Order: sequence, then structure tokens, then C-alpha cells
Amino acid sequence: MTNQSYSEATSNVSNLPLALKKILVKFAQYFDGTLRDFELTPQGQLQLSENNLNSDAKNNAKPLLIVSRNFYVESIKNYPITNKKELHKLLKLETSTLSNEEGNIFYHSWQANHDKNNNQSQVNIWQLNNDVPNAFLRIPESLLLALALPTHTVMQKQANKDVYITRINGLIHSLSESAIINSADTFAMSVGINQKTQKQVVPSAQLAEAFALGIKKLTLPILASFIKAPKKVERLQLVKTISLPFILVFSAYLALTSAYIVYKKNNLQQQLASQSSNVSIALKQQVDSDEKLAQYDSLKIFLSKQTSHSSLWLIMSDLFPTAKFSNIRVNNSRYVLRGSAIKATKVLELLSKHKQVQEAKFDFPTQKNRGRENFVISFKLVRMVKTNG
Repeated sequence: MTNQSYSEATSNVSNLPLALKKILVKFAQYFDGTLRDFELTPQGQLQLSENNLNSDAKNNAKPLLIVSRNFYVESIKNYPITNKKELHKLLKLETSTLSNEEGNIFYHSWQANHDKNNNQSQVNIWQLNNDVPNAFLRIPESLLLALALPTHTVMQKQANKDVYITRINGLIHSLSESAIINSADTFAMSVGINQKTQKQVVPSAQLAEAFALGIKKLTLPILASFIKAPKKVERLQLVKTISLPFILVFSAYLALTSAYIVYKKNNLQQQLASQSSNVSIALKQQVDSDEKLAQYDSLKIFLSKQTSHSSLWLIMSDLFPTAKFSNIRVNNSRYVLRGSAIKATKVLELLSKHKQVQEAKFDFPTQKNRGRENFVISFKLVRMVKTNG
């Protein structure tokens, strides 16, 4: 069997997120007869404290407790059942008779690896020693170490009594060192692994990092297997414990909320009363402003429809010396001039030469009266044609 150190075999150890390490420092402990905390070295390495922080271990456990292999019994079973509900009922019935101390037995079915041909479900069962401190999550160390272990690889955890761990077809196998199992080779033979299998050695100094790597591999289904629902008596006691404070806090919240709502209501009513006169003035000003705006818009529309005749008077100023006019009007964008001159053609000629005049013509034949010619001439202004176009 080829030996290989854990740091050489698992390069991911050095790449563990610092946040994960800090979470373990704050929320996790390790129990091997002594309750040990996780610590970070100045170099950012995770390690276990060597001293017992408090003799009363059961009252000082953090939410996550990793349990040493010496403090639980691990077993493996195969069941000819693949239905999860039926398997859960059977396991619950079997494990209820294994220990007088409820809540110390955990099991997990590796159904993803069951033999489909034989309809088998493979289950790992862990029965914790009654001396293990209580915690929200109590997880066997063999599970964490095996999760990060390649298949058909034997891990040797170095300690006062070495622990050998492997994972075959999803199932976890682990044994503490004994007179018979005293090496990785004998352990491999006992679980049916080829002796040429690679071995990984985890020194005690790297155990905390190995746990962190295993925790990183945990999935929700595995975690769910280690969460125990509280007993009925404990649930009733829990309800009694939290009901009175909850009722008091909820009642105080309702009272404060009601008082705040009444205060805000009165305050708003006072503000509304004080602002009513200002609101009336503002509304009157708004009405006046709307009326003036409507008048302005109407005048603007009216003026936009009107035609400017300023250019006409500039043209007429050139005609006044040669003609007299009795009537000037606009008919369908044409200016119609009615008047008399000594020579009407002279007036028409002056109009035709003007740059702003086009289509100048006599509308009717000229008539002579007392040495003058009466005429009716019409024309268009170039500017008017462009504007209307």
C-alpha cells in the first residue's frame, strides 16, 4: 500500500475559504473525551486547542460538535427496500431499541449507490456514547473524513489510538486500532479492499483542516440525518418557556403600535386643520391660473391663424404715387386692389416688377372715366405662398 501524507494528497486543504474556517472557530467543537475548540493560527491554519476549556463539557458545547471515533459505534446494514418512507419507518423502529438514551442514534441511507438489480439500500448507523455532550448537530468524525476521501482510498488518522477510514460504494467503513486491526493493510483486508490501494495519513496537527474539508462536502440530505426533532415533552416545555415572553412582547408591540397610530392620526388632523386655509388659497390660485392659461392658449391659437399684412403695405407704398385705391381686400390668399390711375398698365407693371409679388393680373377689363382708368388687379405675395405651403 502506497503511503501519502494528507497535505500532499489533498491540495484543496490549503485553499479552504477563510470564511469557512472562521465559522468553525465560532460555531464548532471537537470531542475526544475533552471538548476542544477550533483556532486559527497567525498563518491562517486551522487547528484544535489542546487544553480542556471547561470541565463541564455538556454545558459548553457549540451548535456543531464533531465526535471522535472512540465515542460512537458505527455499523453498516443493507435493506431490501428502496422506498424512502418505508426505509425510514423500519430504521426508526430498529434504532428505537438500540439505546435507552434517545437522540444518540443517527443513520443515513446512501440510496444513490444502492444496487438497483437487487433493490438494496445501504445505510450507515452511528450510535453515540452517552458521555458525548449535547449539541444542535453532532456529526461522527469518520463521516467528515470519508466525504473528502477518494473512493477505495484508506485514511489513517494518527492519534493515541489510530483510526482507519475508507469509503466503498458510498458506504463508510471505519475502525479504531486494535490488536487485530493494527495497520492500514489489515484494515483494507477486513473491508475487502486491494492492498495496493493508496493510503493517506492525517497527522493530528492537520485534523482540523481535514474536518473543514469534510464539512465543505456536506449536503443538506446528510445534515438532515443528524437533526433530531425535540421530544413531545420537550416541545411542550419549550412552548411554555417561550409563550409568556412572546405574549408580553407581542402585547407591548400592539400597545405601542396602537399608541403611535393614534398619535399620528391626531397629529395629521391638526396639520390638516392648520393647512386648510392655505389649501383653499392654493386651490383658488390654481383655478385662476388654469383660466388664464386657457385664455392664453385660445389667443395663441387665434393669432397663429391670422395672416400678417405688413409686407402688403411696403408694396402699396410704391403704388400710392401712381394710383388711387378705393378698396383693398383678401380673397383666397390673393390681394385684390380696386382703384384708378392715369394708366392702369403702369400699376400692373410696378406690381409685376416687385420681388414679393407673383401672378399679378387684371381681374376685369379697365374702364376709362374722366381721363382715368378704373382697374381691378389681384396678386399673391411670395411670402404667403411659402407660409401656407
